[in-house]
Amino acid sequence: MEPDRREERQEGEGEPGVQEGDVREGLKITMVPPCRLIVRATAGARCIGKRGESIKAIRATSGVNVKVLQDELPEEMKRRQECIILASCGEEANLRTAVSMILDRVWDRSGLPESAQRSGQERPFTLDLIVPERAGGGIVGTGGENVRAIIEELGCEVQVSREPLAGIAAQKRVRLLARERGPVEAALWRLQATLAELAQNEVLRPEHFELREAVLDEQEAAVAEARERGLALPGKGEVPLRVLLAQGEAATVVGKLGANVARLRDITMVSIDDAEAPPFDPAERVCSMSRAILPDRLRALRLVLGDIATRNEAIAREEGRVSDMDAPIAEGSRHVAIRLLLPGDRWSELDSLFQDGQPLRETGAMVRVQEHGWTDAGVPALLRAVELEGEEEQVALAAWRLHQALEPWELPDPPPRFAPPTRDEDEERKGKGEGKGKGKGGGGGGGGFSPEMGLGADRVGAPIDDRTRPVQGGGGFPPKAEVVQQATFQAAEASSQHGAVDSTQHVPNGHSSRDMGQTSSSNPTFLMVVPDDASAMYLASDKSGVARRAGVQLEARRRAAGASSGNLSLLEISGSSTSIATACYLLQVQLWMHSAMAAGPGC
Repeated sequence: MEPDRREERQEGEGEPGVQEGDVREGLKITMVPPCRLIVRATAGARCIGKRGESIKAIRATSGVNVKVLQDELPEEMKRRQECIILASCGEEANLRTAVSMILDRVWDRSGLPESAQRSGQERPFTLDLIVPERAGGGIVGTGGENVRAIIEELGCEVQVSREPLAGIAAQKRVRLLARERGPVEAALWRLQATLAELAQNEVLRPEHFELREAVLDEQEAAVAEARERGLALPGKGEVPLRVLLAQGEAATVVGKLGANVARLRDITMVSIDDAEAPPFDPAERVCSMSRAILPDRLRALRLVLGDIATRNEAIAREEGRVSDMDAPIAEGSRHVAIRLLLPGDRWSELDSLFQDGQPLRETGAMVRVQEHGWTDAGVPALLRAVELEGEEEQVALAAWRLHQALEPWELPDPPPRFAPPTRDEDEERKGKGEGKGKGKGGGGGGGGFSPEMGLGADRVGAPIDDRTRPVQGGGGFPPKAEVVQQATFQAAEASSQHGAVDSTQHVPNGHSSRDMGQTSSSNPTFLMVVPDDASAMYLASDKSGVARRAGVQLEARRRAAGASSGNLSLLEISGSSTSIATACYLLQVQLWMHSAMAAGPGC
C-alpha cells in the first residue's frame, strides 16, 4: 500500500474521484439513494409488461436494477392492492432515465375508453415515495420550510404521512401531487437529493433503506389469530366503517386534488359512493373504509372527523359565530356529528349494546338510532344509520364500540390517538439532543415539531428494532463481501500453482475480466471476494459507477480453467490507499443494493 500523501499535495488537488472539500474535511462518499415508489397493482403490472418485456426494456435501456414487489409484501399492503417498485444504481443519470421510463408506465392513460380517458386526463398526477422514518425531519425541515419551498417553487403538493408505512418497519410514505407531471418529477428529485445529503452527512446509512416487515408482538399476534378465526365464521367478517356525508362534507373529505382522501388511502381502502335513495338523500355520499384491521379503520375515521370539524370551524367563522380572537380548540376535542351506517341484517348483534347503553354512555357521545328505511322495492334498506354527536374523540370511541360488537375478536379498547408533543416537551427533547441530525434542514429532525412531520418526528434516530424481518427481495443484506489484500508475487505464485490460462474477457467500460491467478501490474492491489462472476462483472462495469467515483481501476477476475481455488469470484481493485478504501465502501453498498433489487425471471 502506498502511504497517504494528502498533506504533501497542493490545496484543492485532492485524490482522484474525491471532491476538493473532501480532502480538507475528511473523506465523504456520496451515496445515490435507491428510488422506492408505491403504486397501484395495475400500474405495477404495466411496469412489468407481458412476459416481463417492459421491465426488461427499462433495465436494458438504463442499466439500472429495477424490481416490482407484490407477492413479497406484507398482507396490509396486499389488501390495498399496492406494490412497491425499487430502482437502484450508482449513477444518478441512469437512475433518472429508469425512473422516467417507470413513470411513463405508471401514468399511462392510453387505451382507456374515450370518456374514461378524458376523465383520467383531468385527474392530478400523484406519486408515493418511500423514505426512511429517520429522514422525516430532514425532508420537512425546520418549521416545515423544506416542504413549503417545494410547494411554492415547484407548485407540487407534498404530504408527509404521520403514520409508519403499513406492515413495513421504520419507513414512511411521502405523497407528491400536482396537475402536471413536471412538478411531481421535479419534487421527486428534490427529495432524492435531500436523502443523498442526509446519507452524506451520516444521518442515513444503507440499512435505513432496507425494507423490513414489522413483526407482531405476542398480544398483536394473539389478536391477529383471533381475527382470522372470526373472519372465517359464516355470517361474520369485516364490517366496512361507513359514514354518511352531506354534499359539502363529501367535498371536504375528498379535499383539493383528492389530497385528503389520498391520505386516508395510506391507511385503508377508501371509496366515496352515492348513497342509496331512498332511504337516503340522492345528494348524500357514503365514505366506506374497508380491507383493514379495525384499528386502521379507526385511524382513517379520526382523520375524517378532523376534516369535518375543520370545515365546521370555517363555516362558523364565516358566519361570525367564531372570532379569530377565540382560543383554538385542540384536535380531537372539537364538536362534530356524523351518521354511522351499520348493516341491517346484523342488527341483532347490536341489540344488547343499545339495551344496556352503559358502554356507549361511557364514551361521552350522544347516540341516536334512526328508523330503518325502506327502498323503492318495499324491502328494508341494507344499511341503517346511527347518529353520533360529541367531541371528535368521543364520536370515534362510540364508533369503535359499535364495530367492536360486530367484530368481537378486536380488543375492547381502541388504540390511543396520536398527540403531537407540546412546546415544552419538544424543547425538552431538543435539550436532551433527541432528534438532532447533521446537515442542512435539520437532518434527523432537530428543527422541532411540524404538523406535517407527525409520528416520524418522534421516532427520528430510533434504531431498527428486533421485531422486524426483511421483506423478500426488498433490501435484505447479503453476506458481507470479504476484502483480501494480495501482493503481486502471491498472485503470480497462485498462477503457477493452478495453471491459469492467460485469457482476458472484454467488459463494456474498458475494464477487463481476468482469470483468477493471472498477474496484473506491479502496483499493490486489493482483492474482494464477491458472490459470483456475474456480480464481479457488474461491479467492474460502468453501470455500477464505482470505478469513476472512487478513482480506481476494477477488474473482474474469473476462475481459471482447472483452478482448484474453490468457488471464489474476485474483484481486483487498483489505486491509492484512499481511493481503494472509497471503492471498498461503494462496492459494499452496490452489493447490498444489487442483492436487494435482483429480480427473478420476468419480474
